[in-house]
Amino acid sequence: MNDSNMSINAGSEEARSLIRPARKEDVDQVIPLLYQAIGDIAYALAGEGEHEEAMRILQQFFVQEDNRISYRNVTVMEQNEVVAGILVAYDGSEADLLDEPIRNRPGRSQDEKYALVKETRPGEYYLDTLSVSEAYQGQGIGRALMAAFEEKGRTLGHKQVSLIVERDNGRALMLYERQGYVKDDVLVIAGHEYSHMVKPV
Repeated sequence: MNDSNMSINAGSEEARSLIRPARKEDVDQVIPLLYQAIGDIAYALAGEGEHEEAMRILQQFFVQEDNRISYRNVTVMEQNEVVAGILVAYDGSEADLLDEPIRNRPGRSQDEKYALVKETRPGEYYLDTLSVSEAYQGQGIGRALMAAFEEKGRTLGHKQVSLIVERDNGRALMLYERQGYVKDDVLVIAGHEYSHMVKPV
């Protein structure tokens, strides 16, 4: 996903839509969308419970090269030059390496509630986060980003893609099941239960 741009028609005659790799300068639009999707996991990633400070830390990680929420692992859907949706994805075999800078951040709280949980496995292309701005929901942006994610997984030679979804989020669970994802495990992250789901590509 990080090496090609894709133009799509998101449903409006005038809308100019583009799926493209994120850039460092997208940080102020991307981090609120990331938080919108992951909630309490954001504090676990930051190792910090105070909201403003946690968001500042996540912004720092985004503009760096070598961690799970780096701009290099983010794809954005741009609509009329506004970031309308984001996708964070990476190779499951690189998960430990990508979490190292996060885990070893100076000043990170060692409180158990901020422990990082491995969400993916080697051999999977992992959808870490999918988020669409409330103002742009219902326009097919999430589906377009999902399609780009699965295509990138195939292009990179993966046989399987994966994601997690909160167990009580029945709407998302049904959506992913309709797209061919099957639950194969349950994880507990930041005190919440998540279903790990996989799909062959």
